[in-house]
Amino acid sequence: MKVNLQGIFHGCKTALPYMSKQSYGRIVNIASIAGKEGNAGMLAYSSSKAAVIGLTKTIGKEYATSGITCNALAPAVVKTKMVEMVPEEQVKYMTDKIPMKRCGTVDEIAAMVVFMCSAEASFTTGFCFDASGGRAVY
Repeated sequence: MKVNLQGIFHGCKTALPYMSKQSYGRIVNIASIAGKEGNAGMLAYSSSKAAVIGLTKTIGKEYATSGITCNALAPAVVKTKMVEMVPEEQVKYMTDKIPMKRCGTVDEIAAMVVFMCSAEASFTTGFCFDASGGRAVY
């Protein structure tokens, strides 16, 4: 909870006054598909990521007329060095839930964040984007 939720809360709380002075800013909070769907055996993690989504929606609404957008990204499992250390059968368990049957890549996540910060996404705030290979159901 301290990193997943409180870290994001304090980061937003610190950045928002500076963004408000400029009447512009882009906040992208990293949530997780676990925050939307819950993952068995991961109560604290799933709950903290659900709270990040709620925080994002609230900030998005509170600052909607200020030139600041606040959105979240909810990735499914992403192929990182940490995931490479997870036993293959555990990764298969996770990717079997993904219709694309694979992990996302760091480059795919980065590209989504770039889009979320772009002018093309300027009419979107308080939203949770998925990068889940089709896993998300809403």
